Amino acid sequence: NSGGSGYTINKAALKVLVESFQTCNPHQHTFAEDVMVAACFRKNGIVPYDTKDDAGGERYMPFAPAHHLAYTKPANDNDWYVKYSINIKYGLDHCSDRSVAFHYIKGDLMKKMHAILYGHC
Repeated sequence: NSGGSGYTINKAALKVLVESFQTCNPHQHTFAEDVMVAACFRKNGIVPYDTKDDAGGERYMPFAPAHHLAYTKPANDNDWYVKYSINIKYGLDHCSDRSVAFHYIKGDLMKKMHAILYGHC
């Protein structure tokens, strides 16, 4: 699960998150808001569940599609993606047919993906 590409949370979890803003590291400045949101949830007893599909394909990706399709495990185990991912699939099996979100998508690519996915080309 990667929060960088987006979140899907229910109303109850959102309420807990908003109500705990003042106690979950309110003065910490970081670019990694997804890590902070996860820490805040964890502090309040809310844990995420695995969002992979039945075949193990990821639905929330921290990189653009091409990066995931070409991704291979680095020679060293110091890569954060390998370290924090469970049972990574590679190549076409990596991304779910029902992917929800990709991180780092610029406007032009987003428009192209939308056109391809929804039959506008």
